[in-house]
Amino acid sequence: MSLRGKLKRERALQRKRRRVAAPAVTVAFQRLKAIADKGIIAFCKEALEFEPTEYQIAFLEETAQFQAQCWCRQSGKDYTASSKLFWFAVKNDGSQLGIVGPSHKQSKLVIRRINNFIQNKLPKDILWPEIVVGRKTLRTKVQLVNGSVIEAYACNPDTIRGPTLNGILGTEFNFVKDDEEMYDAILFTLGTTNGFFIANSTPWSRDHIFYKIMNDKDYDDYKRFHVTWKEALEPKGPLKKNILAKIQRQFASDPWRWQREMEAEWAEDEDCWLPISLITGCIDAQLEIKEFDRQHSFWAEELGSPPG
Repeated sequence: MSLRGKLKRERALQRKRRRVAAPAVTVAFQRLKAIADKGIIAFCKEALEFEPTEYQIAFLEETAQFQAQCWCRQSGKDYTASSKLFWFAVKNDGSQLGIVGPSHKQSKLVIRRINNFIQNKLPKDILWPEIVVGRKTLRTKVQLVNGSVIEAYACNPDTIRGPTLNGILGTEFNFVKDDEEMYDAILFTLGTTNGFFIANSTPWSRDHIFYKIMNDKDYDDYKRFHVTWKEALEPKGPLKKNILAKIQRQFASDPWRWQREMEAEWAEDEDCWLPISLITGCIDAQLEIKEFDRQHSFWAEELGSPPG
């Protein structure tokens, strides 16, 4: 078969796939949708067994088109963002949502969390295989029977430009390489749908679009949420006191790390040989970075074994 014939056949197959009827909405999904229609807080409590705290409720109920979470570690940052995406997908039939992060692996962690909601948190009268397409969960996307899709994309601006999306979550966005190009791609992707964008991260580099989002007046159209360990500490948040004590001891010799990860404030380590922005710029999102000793030595796994 000639190349022209193959292309013609492929286009015909694509048209046929698009004509395939969407899976029928099941009774189980209708029950889940009824909970979602009560509002996002009711959805978290009744469908996900999740009791949001005061600062989490403020974020969950926010409806601004552009939102930013600069939250400390162990504050429920990704948990609340995942809950918000899942609720939106259930409530809005046919919605298309995307997730981008420092690596494809990082983006897939959000999918894993949503799959955990589906498989382990739903009420007993909502059988999870009946709410997802094909009666099974996937590693890179969540496909619901109402036509909604939540998909994890690779850390590459080109992958996010093509799809038409109703909303995007930028997880650990301060660690994303080529941030300006990625941000432009996100804005153009949402341009035709007037969709929403949520950027969340703990602080890392000031030379990054996420720092501008949280601090620059040009980005005042963002609804900003800043949470430190003080707000996240039990009983006001999920951070356990015994865990906080251990973190304080471990970070005693590294106050800059404590400031970034627990105070959720930007700080440059004065003893650091290379600036954070330079380190971030050298990261290849396609490689898996691993630490192999207590001196924080690293190597890229695909390039071979660590030295010595």
